[in-house]
Amino acid sequence: MAIELVSGPARAIVLPELGGRLHALAVEVGGALEELLWQPDDPAAYLERPTRGGSFPMAPWPNRVREGRFSYGGAEWTVPLDGKPHANHGRVFQRPWEVVARTARVVELRCAFDDGWPWQGSAWQRYELTDAGLRMKLEVRSAREPFPAGCGWHPWFRRDAAGASEVRVQVPAERRYILADGIPTGEVIEPAGEHDLRALQELGDRRIDDCFTGVTGPLVADWGRVRLTMSVDCAVPHVQVFTPDYAFCIEPQTCAPDAFNLAANGFGGDGMAIAAPGRPVAIESRWTWDVR
Repeated sequence: MAIELVSGPARAIVLPELGGRLHALAVEVGGALEELLWQPDDPAAYLERPTRGGSFPMAPWPNRVREGRFSYGGAEWTVPLDGKPHANHGRVFQRPWEVVARTARVVELRCAFDDGWPWQGSAWQRYELTDAGLRMKLEVRSAREPFPAGCGWHPWFRRDAAGASEVRVQVPAERRYILADGIPTGEVIEPAGEHDLRALQELGDRRIDDCFTGVTGPLVADWGRVRLTMSVDCAVPHVQVFTPDYAFCIEPQTCAPDAFNLAANGFGGDGMAIAAPGRPVAIESRWTWDVR
């Protein structure tokens, strides 16, 4: 069942049964609706490739857990290797979500964690559409005992939205994680070269898959006729940027990839948090668009 949210010149489609994802987001440009998100022609394709398309929630961790193993509370824990050789993107992007509230502009959803997560809990999210923006909230909630947690979204944006031949992006972040096989080594450096996205600039043929922290302002994607601005509101904002040739991803999240292991090894600033009953780990992102 697809849920359509409508507010003036904006339309959004949420697919509860396919990972609770935002499948489509269209804004009116020059009298026509223009899609900002990249998605497959048939939503059924998410059943085969749930990590490709739309904007899906990641919980109770974003991005990767090294080899699906981590330490917490003096014990060793494992999670399924859905994205071999690592555990990728949490446990809810491939599961059906329950709709708990709905209006013409708002939908709230919930998804209980399956047996692939060692603790009892759930993810909750809320989408609210307005004429000029989308407000999203995501929480990791514990049902019984505290556990390590993180969350975020993985949006796939079109490179050619509103007829653009090029997109400009801005990720104002002071530090970039050094990665080895997609996993942070524990070293962070100042962004430089093709990894430096602090000034608004053409994305071009950069092929990066990097995590940034020290975020100093909103994230921007500018297609010329439409500019999208995204906030990252959480305790320790992080942003993953992934740029294949057919789309690009700017992912707001609460922590770094493999944050559980970074924290266990004494690395500070990774953003790992503890979800406890009544104290969820949460993130909010406000997307606003300016049409020219």
